[in-house]
Amino acid sequence: MDAIESISSTLAPLDFSSENALVLVIAPHAGLPLLVELVARLAINGHVRVLDGGNRFNIYPVAQAVRRLSPRLEETLARISLARAFTCYQMLTLLEETPTQSAPTLVLDLLATFMDENVPLGESSRLLQLAITQLERLSQAAPLIVGVKPLDPAAAERTPLLNLLQASAAHVYQLEKEQTQTAVTLPLFS
Repeated sequence: MDAIESISSTLAPLDFSSENALVLVIAPHAGLPLLVELVARLAINGHVRVLDGGNRFNIYPVAQAVRRLSPRLEETLARISLARAFTCYQMLTLLEETPTQSAPTLVLDLLATFMDENVPLGESSRLLQLAITQLERLSQAAPLIVGVKPLDPAAAERTPLLNLLQASAAHVYQLEKEQTQTAVTLPLFS
């Protein structure tokens, strides 16, 4: 796919050519800034699906990225289809009902829906295994990129979920954590 091959050096870790595969990106904020740029680049050349598991997708940064890359804003944005899931049950249903197509699919913050402490770990694990089967189905027809954030230490008991997802991915990219900015106190009056 030309769109993926032409990704800037910022997106170089995602250069997986035209291989149809499940690609996992583990990054702060579930790799959202990186994946937003990728959505914009892919939409310039064709349809792209976004399945949002963390209620994080915002079209405005995508529109800004498209404006930098193309004068055809409305046409490009119309090529993006978006669906959201708010629970792990909804995510599984969303994946099951997503038809296999040749359009690339990006799944944003997939594990957010499986971190619900009201759903026992065994049930979350079972549902994630079923979801992975659907991800593999979708990845056979077109590239599929799944973004997740590193697990918070408070959610350490859910580490098997991330391990399960990593084991199923053809490629795993672990992007560095953002550097913490030091706070600077500015005087209010000089």
